[in-house]
Amino acid sequence: MLKRKQLTIFALLILFALTFSSCLPSSSTQPAEEVNQATRVAAATAQAQMNLLQIEAFELERELDENFSEHYVGINTESYPSLKVVVYLTGASKADLAPFVEDPALFEVIEVREEAISRQTIRATREALKAEMDKAGLTYTTGIKMEPARLEVYVFDIPEAKDKLNIAGVAIPEHVEFVQMENLPEGG
Repeated sequence: MLKRKQLTIFALLILFALTFSSCLPSSSTQPAEEVNQATRVAAATAQAQMNLLQIEAFELERELDENFSEHYVGINTESYPSLKVVVYLTGASKADLAPFVEDPALFEVIEVREEAISRQTIRATREALKAEMDKAGLTYTTGIKMEPARLEVYVFDIPEAKDKLNIAGVAIPEHVEFVQMENLPEGG
């Protein structure tokens, strides 16, 4: 009987040892890839330069919105696989952006895409439509989107929203798109 108890205890100890050893971090069988200091410095420098260009792109967005609003629609910064700043304009070209861009490196990564209407026009449409939707008793939020430039109106029920606006005699502009959602996003 004593021997049986000892074997049971021994078996439990082995079981616990195996269980706990599987919880320990294992060492990788692949050797760590060596990265030399020059590669690290080059990567850090490239990242820092990209960060600075992204900050400049943010400032460009503010500048265009304030001082080029009749042509400015929006901006999108893409960082992968390389930095690209897409500026959406109406009735303007990349050359028209030159007075707003001080850094030649930023100008180099700008791509201009043509849109049909300006952000200024979309904002005016949004404000007028919001007033009408408020009068009609709609629950909504809005967002400005690109490609194509449009005002998105987020509602719980599209047919109900359009019916209320139709009854109120509100014409829905061509560049307005209704999007049905269960939970409306925060914002406009």
